[in-house]
Amino acid sequence: MPGSDLSELIAGKSEDLGVEYKAWMDTSQPEVRAKLARHIAALSNHGGGYLIFGVDDTTREPQGATALDPSLFSQDAISAIVKRYLDPRIQVRVEQADHAGVLYPVVIVPSHGIRPVIAVTDGPQDDKGRRVGVRQGEIYIRAAGPESVQIKHADDWNTLLERCLSQRSDLLGKILRQSIAHPSQPSTRSRDLLLAAVEAAAQDFAAQTEALAGLVESKEQARIRAAGQQFSLLGYVLVNADGEPIDIENVRGVNDRVSIAMHRYAYTGWASFLPLTVPERAPQIRTGSLLSTEHGFLEGMRLEHTGVLTGAFDYWRIYDCGIAVTAESYHEDYATSRQGGAPHLSPLQILVKLHSLLAHARLLGQEIPGVQQVIVRMDWRGLAGRMLMWDTTRVVSPVKVTDDRFVKTVTLPWSDLRDDYFAALRRVALPIFGLFANAGWLDPDSWFTPELVEQEFAKLRVATMRLFDR
Repeated sequence: MPGSDLSELIAGKSEDLGVEYKAWMDTSQPEVRAKLARHIAALSNHGGGYLIFGVDDTTREPQGATALDPSLFSQDAISAIVKRYLDPRIQVRVEQADHAGVLYPVVIVPSHGIRPVIAVTDGPQDDKGRRVGVRQGEIYIRAAGPESVQIKHADDWNTLLERCLSQRSDLLGKILRQSIAHPSQPSTRSRDLLLAAVEAAAQDFAAQTEALAGLVESKEQARIRAAGQQFSLLGYVLVNADGEPIDIENVRGVNDRVSIAMHRYAYTGWASFLPLTVPERAPQIRTGSLLSTEHGFLEGMRLEHTGVLTGAFDYWRIYDCGIAVTAESYHEDYATSRQGGAPHLSPLQILVKLHSLLAHARLLGQEIPGVQQVIVRMDWRGLAGRMLMWDTTRVVSPVKVTDDRFVKTVTLPWSDLRDDYFAALRRVALPIFGLFANAGWLDPDSWFTPELVEQEFAKLRVATMRLFDR
């Protein structure tokens, strides 16, 4: 199995409207650039998506290596197309996905904002005087095929306008919340639903590790079974002004859009709540009982469908009642099993987990009108005897955790998560780092700064794990 979700897009032959395949092509040609502008505009107006080079757009077969200059598919080359033809100038990102030893450029196209993306310049003329690619003033969307087409019918506007209005209402809400009273406290039901969802995911994750252990070689069984006892459970619920959970009408579609945005803020080659595209690992809609009521949820990363054993295992659920939960074993345990050393957690992996959860909550909340608060639930299991260490040899704090489990619930105002992101991250992170507080070694209250977080993220050597703008 490829090492990242982008690689799976190359191999997966996706028919999703959010994916556009293109054969290798000379992007310096005016006609090609104008056509690519149309696809980028349509993908953005679709809510975001991926433009992939080097894959035949009819057969969806990867074409292998190309003799074309790699600079033709660089960040600068694609951004120049956006700058020339489109408004607003959305911030696309170009990543490289490895498949069978060949690097394929993948353009990650974000969703539009409060207004759709529009063509501001005509494409070049063909030999019959017709405009190629885009026409000034036109708005393009994705349609069955898939293809990128001009809006022609009233029905085509519905989803696009709803998304634009959602963005505008969120902006208006920011202004109104500054002048009215504080929102209601979350209801007991909201908290209880979140706790029930976290526990359901925990039980399922433990059962999945046991099932997976029975499918692998004996040398891996102990490690996998241990992962089913030592893992983090992180979840949140979106709450409205009445303190009640907010329903999500199309969980799969919303998470697909959020996943695209996660590639800009919380992506290491992998991401929390990642919707893979290959059929055997694609997210599935299921139903389950929470507080004696049936709820639908989108489920991703079931362990028995894992194609390759990785250093850590993750599993996630997003419920239609506004709850998202992820279970993940500790990456640190894999490093210790290979290199030796004391049981520990590392600041980097803790921060990656917490930032990924809050980034997902922030991005999902932007898709759902009416969010007033976000309740976050942390449940860390298998902690007894662990220290906080930079790696397997360097100690941050010599304090060893006594209890095997640490749980904490934190309620965040939506305005904090959206407008003062580091403060929100700090509120959630300080309790877990506080387990390792020790005079003369670690004072989390003064130690935990934006500079520290950015310094830790820099160790990943990617530009896609970063704090939201302050």
